[in-house]
Amino acid sequence: MMKKPQLKLMINIIGLLGWSLVGGVLAAVTESPPQNQQPQAQLQLQQTHQQTRQQPLPSSRVRSSAYRSTPAATAHCEYKELMTKLHDRVGILATLDEDQRHRLEVIDKKIDDLVASNTGRMESLKAQQMDFQQRLDSFEHIQRLSRNTLDELKGETDQVFGSRLVRQLRHKRRNRQKLNDLSRPIRQAAAQEEQDSERFPRNQSDLVLSVPERLDALASLLASTAINVRDLQQSVRKVLQNNRRNLQRHRAGQQPKPGYMEHATSCLDEYLAINGILKLQLTPQSESFYVPCDKDWTVIMSRGQDGINFERSWLEYKDGFGNLAGDFFIGLDKVHALTSSTLHELRIVLEDFQGNVAFAGYSSFAIGSEKEAYPLSLLGQFQSELQPSAGDSLSYQAGAKFSTIDNDNDNCVDCSCAQRHRGAGWFNNCATSNLMGTYFESNYANAGQTGIFWEKFQGLEYSLMKVRMLIRPITPEDGGQR
Repeated sequence: MMKKPQLKLMINIIGLLGWSLVGGVLAAVTESPPQNQQPQAQLQLQQTHQQTRQQPLPSSRVRSSAYRSTPAATAHCEYKELMTKLHDRVGILATLDEDQRHRLEVIDKKIDDLVASNTGRMESLKAQQMDFQQRLDSFEHIQRLSRNTLDELKGETDQVFGSRLVRQLRHKRRNRQKLNDLSRPIRQAAAQEEQDSERFPRNQSDLVLSVPERLDALASLLASTAINVRDLQQSVRKVLQNNRRNLQRHRAGQQPKPGYMEHATSCLDEYLAINGILKLQLTPQSESFYVPCDKDWTVIMSRGQDGINFERSWLEYKDGFGNLAGDFFIGLDKVHALTSSTLHELRIVLEDFQGNVAFAGYSSFAIGSEKEAYPLSLLGQFQSELQPSAGDSLSYQAGAKFSTIDNDNDNCVDCSCAQRHRGAGWFNNCATSNLMGTYFESNYANAGQTGIFWEKFQGLEYSLMKVRMLIRPITPEDGGQR
């Protein structure tokens, strides 16, 4: 597109050329004919007069024909036609100039609007950046306050009850003292028997068991008795909880309906289970569902028996899949309902193909709803006292949303962690554990981060043989210390 100064310059040049051409034509017209041509013109005029005398014609025709035949008349006509064409062209150029000027004005206006719009957007981005920075500063301030509050609470708890390590040592010392008190009469009886045997020697073949063997048998009996007592305590605790609920219902004046049976809300009521399967109903209005129980633990995932495929869609992980007596996942909706009804702790049991078993426990565990993409919203402190320990390979993914092969919610910008690890789970910038990966029966030592791995137990390349995820409610009576 031609600029304004160039267009004006061209119009001026064309005007000068036109006027110079007009001046040349006028000069040619006004010039007198050459001298050698004057006699011929006079001769032609004389012949014309003679002919008019011989044949008289109308005077108007004679004058018009004579006028037409002259060079001056021809030049005048050409000059007039040339001026007309030049005037038309100048008009066209003026029209084009106006059109180009209008277009340039439109373009200038658009450029000004674009500059103003970009300026407004930059100001808006700066304002958003400042707002984000203020929010970030506020979040950091809240985080510092929370840390200070937690430190103060820990300090107050340690002042009242002593440090946690000291409390554990006291508990162990107390148990050891109780065991010594229980075994003291037996040791005294054994020492008395030894003295009697020394005082009254008799044949050793008459004794069926020696003293060390008897002590070993007694220790085994005490251990089994302690286990039975602990199970009995748990049963009594559950009976007391049921009685407390019935008493509260009676005080509120609510009489049970005919045929009413109280439903279990967790595997703490495992005495209601049949073959390890318990029917749960969290509220009277909610739907009931079945879960497998391992004592008072609810098993939410199990792998290693059937080797079924865990590379599944979002809808399947939402509702759950598999066989509760084999490999299964109970479903994200059920896990959310369980962990949102009361506070739970998490335990993960891992086993490799050499039979080595390790544990990973977390003091609290909960996930969000489907609207939030089932995030790992609560993952408590890693329980390093569980032995043998598998190490902490899940805290890196705390707070991450759940992802499947058809619903990518991870924090990896240029990849899909679910597709990379061929499974599903809570992925940050991918993961340090992949409990829902592909099951490998062979070449499990070189699965290439697509198998069932736990980084702190056998590494990222090793695919494990068995995995179980279990959750358990934390009751107020024991505060989660079991």
